[in-house]
Amino acid sequence: MKKVFLILFLLLPLIMAGCVASQDEIQTLKIKVINLETTLNKQNQKYAEIEKKLNELNKKVTNLEAKISKDVLVDIKTQIFSELEEIKNEQALLSSQLEDLRFSQEAEKKEFTNQLEDLSTRTQALELRMKEIEKKLSITSETVSNETLPASNATLLSNATSITPEKTTNATNATNATAPQPQKPEEKPLNEAELYEKAYSCYQKGDFKNARKLFEEYIKRFPKGKWIGQAYFWIGESYFKEKEYEEAILSYQKLIELPGWHPLKPTAMFNQAKAFKALGDTEAYKLLLKKVINNYPNSKEAEIAKNLLK
Repeated sequence: MKKVFLILFLLLPLIMAGCVASQDEIQTLKIKVINLETTLNKQNQKYAEIEKKLNELNKKVTNLEAKISKDVLVDIKTQIFSELEEIKNEQALLSSQLEDLRFSQEAEKKEFTNQLEDLSTRTQALELRMKEIEKKLSITSETVSNETLPASNATLLSNATSITPEKTTNATNATNATAPQPQKPEEKPLNEAELYEKAYSCYQKGDFKNARKLFEEYIKRFPKGKWIGQAYFWIGESYFKEKEYEEAILSYQKLIELPGWHPLKPTAMFNQAKAFKALGDTEAYKLLLKKVINNYPNSKEAEIAKNLLK
């Protein structure tokens, strides 16, 4: 027993030293573990922050993509609508020109037909007049032959020389007075196309006074006619060319106030602006140019107005 206790006593310091060494290592390991946990937590926090920022960036990118796509779509739609509007304007202008051309051809055809009818009427009237004259001449010759008494050559010669020029003139006048005069054919009132074509023809020839008179007659007879807008426009143009700017402005305004779209409205408003400028009213000139741009943004006049205002 003593030997056992002696051995244990000798080994006790070694055992205690080993236990102490193990405790220090455990403490060291604990500290390292704590440090590692702290570092890991910091890394996790940084990772969470990075992930949060990444999510925010993803949202921004998504919003930016959506916004860009919307803007692109809006631009595309705007461009398409602009092109459609231009196509509609061109189509309306072409339709108007085609309509004018068609009615112009119809008017020419009708005018040619009327001329033929007029010539035919005149020919018939001349034929009737010639027949009546021939008939009267035959009646006169028969009367003279019946009323003349037999006489010698000398008597006939003396009677022939006794006829004075005055009597001859009176007889001729009496014959002409009794001759029936040919009746003039009644003039038919012009229809819508013919009246417009006649007025426009006067305008093209520079006969602005008669052109206005005929256009005003057209407006009075056909207040809802196919060319009512053109009539107001050409009246305004005729006044403008004669430097009657106030009258031109009023006539252009009548076209502008017509309901619905008309291909000549942008030109009428633009010419109104030029008329005000000619009158010295630069303020009204600029206001009307802006109005052309706002009301008719896709027109050629709007492009010219933009350049003039720069």
